[in-house]
Amino acid sequence: MIFNPTYTGRQYWTTVVIAGLLTSVLLSLTYVVFYERLYVEYSYLFSIIYLIPFVAQSVTLAFFKNKFVWSEFSYGQAFLMSFITGIIGAIIFSGVIYILYAYLGMESRMELYENGKMMRELFSPVATAISMLIINVILSLFYSLIIAIFARKKD
Repeated sequence: MIFNPTYTGRQYWTTVVIAGLLTSVLLSLTYVVFYERLYVEYSYLFSIIYLIPFVAQSVTLAFFKNKFVWSEFSYGQAFLMSFITGIIGAIIFSGVIYILYAYLGMESRMELYENGKMMRELFSPVATAISMLIINVILSLFYSLIIAIFARKKD
């Protein structure tokens, strides 16, 4: 007997939520380690933080497609999964950034720049968290558009 099992809505959304949580944990840990241990004035190593969502979204779709999808998996479904994973990761990561700067005493590196009022506002915990959220959402959108092309599966 030949049959084509396919995924359920519960499997789809559980994978999205778990992948988003894991993405945010990986982003947060990488950010703290790089910031505390490897920070220099002009560090290109911080670029890895912007590639983590791409890798996480790719691995999520590859895992889901190979584990649960045995029939058609459309571009829209792949895009939505990848984009929501990136959004969840970005929101939680931004919250962690805000908590680190506002409540846990992580200092901004303003000593590298002028200590003017405008610079203090630009490096405030709220501004830093919002900028990281916006950057990660925009990157997730572009990553999702690209990843979904390769993740779709037709019968």
